[in-house]
Amino acid sequence: MKTLTLLLCLLCISLRAEESRHRVFGLSDPSRELDLREQLKAVPELELAALDLETAVATFRYDVTMLLPDAKNPPTAETIAKRLDELVKKASKNPVSGHVTFSLKPLSSVPEDQLQKIEIQLGLSDCKGCRYTAYLACAKLDGVESVIVSQASLVTAWVQPSLTTREALIDALKKVRIGLPTP
Repeated sequence: MKTLTLLLCLLCISLRAEESRHRVFGLSDPSRELDLREQLKAVPELELAALDLETAVATFRYDVTMLLPDAKNPPTAETIAKRLDELVKKASKNPVSGHVTFSLKPLSSVPEDQLQKIEIQLGLSDCKGCRYTAYLACAKLDGVESVIVSQASLVTAWVQPSLTTREALIDALKKVRIGLPTP
């Protein structure tokens, strides 16, 4: 009888579970996935169900009644997205500096086949902070849909070619004094 009750409870929870997909701002390099997963442990209302590191797209699973317990009406997708972003930001906020390392953005509206892949080799040491700086310099540019900086210091950016170029990425990296190897 206890087993049946437990199964029914689990079924009810899984029936209420919803999922949504968002781009994660702050996934600067592959090691940041572990940081995100660790920080999200502090958010019991939210489960990271899947993560595509190359596109920085995450699937989050949640129960809307736990996510927005005071909602009087069924929440809109925008309300849910805003709440998810608040939770991710809160979990990744540094208590000393106040710096937030992760946030959520809407999915790209540009089809993948219309994006251009740009790779730029940097002359960085194996420094997580340097890779994050390079990531921020590129990720904040208009038309940049996703960026990742490998431990080998290779910047891989997926961009809208009508809005940004390789030269714009290089200029952004130069402004933050990131070491570009000489050609």
